[in-house]
Amino acid sequence: MIEQLVPTMVTYLTTIGVDPHDLAANPAAVIVTVDDIVLDWVDPGQVGADCSVAALYSGTEVPPRISAVRDASPGRRAFSVLHEFGHHLCTQVDEVADALWDLPEGGRGLEEDLVDAFAAAILLPADTVWATFAAGVDAASVGRLWRTTSASREACCVAAAQQLPAPGYVMLLRPDGRSQFAARHGDAIAVPRETAQTATKLRPALNGGTARGVDRPTLGSGVHTAEMYFDAIAADSYVFAVWVTDSPAWDALPAPLDSRPVGNTAYCGACAREFTTWRAACRHCGEPHCIRCGACECEPGGLRPVTTRRCDRCFQELPLPAFNGDSTTCNDH
Repeated sequence: MIEQLVPTMVTYLTTIGVDPHDLAANPAAVIVTVDDIVLDWVDPGQVGADCSVAALYSGTEVPPRISAVRDASPGRRAFSVLHEFGHHLCTQVDEVADALWDLPEGGRGLEEDLVDAFAAAILLPADTVWATFAAGVDAASVGRLWRTTSASREACCVAAAQQLPAPGYVMLLRPDGRSQFAARHGDAIAVPRETAQTATKLRPALNGGTARGVDRPTLGSGVHTAEMYFDAIAADSYVFAVWVTDSPAWDALPAPLDSRPVGNTAYCGACAREFTTWRAACRHCGEPHCIRCGACECEPGGLRPVTTRRCDRCFQELPLPAFNGDSTTCNDH
């Protein structure tokens, strides 16, 4: 659907007198000529840390407003502003609005991918993208697209993800393994900004080199997806990582991939038991919440007060007053 809607959005620009080439050259200057849109430059703290781009769109204001982070790099500013402009167009282009309306939740998830694709299409000529990925998408080719154009890393990730032969991701990672941005293809589940990618085999790339093999991307909840082929390369303080479920562009040993996702396994000190959960990990300490008492490392009993403990001698679940202090043996033994 995205492949059909992006050209519709670009065509709409010409009907309202906007030249896509002018928009690519100076997004901020052109966007403010459309529908009286107001463009504000704001401090980073005014844009949520979880936002995948450095800007916000408010379509409920009259006139509509885009707030963009002033200290982002020029490339990221351009991509972010175009991303938010794409949200505005989703409300103005009838074909797009109708297509999203027919989807669950008004097509929110698809809309994010759509406006990313729109921004990338404006910034990166189609013939350049096709030429760069003629032999397939790997981490080195994503880096090459970034180095040979003025587009942001994020825009290059989106353009590359659209060329993947199967479901997967093209991620921009910081050296600590957290995602700066993650473009997806197919039915891959979205990976939010700041999600820590914990795949062990990624480590050589995060340390400044390259990495390639089979491992599991990590979702925002901390759950690991099914296994995927991956290729990663360090590039000027960031890492480009390409993940794909099938037909990788690089030489990969044919291997049966495990299609089962893997939950978060952890140990709860309050309950003295190991557990596996599919819930999101704590945003502060990064540890999963216990499925019994809700405890994590920084929020003991965060979801439900801990009122009992299992005795390690009689194996009964007893009220806390039945124990002395932190003892795991009840007072009857």
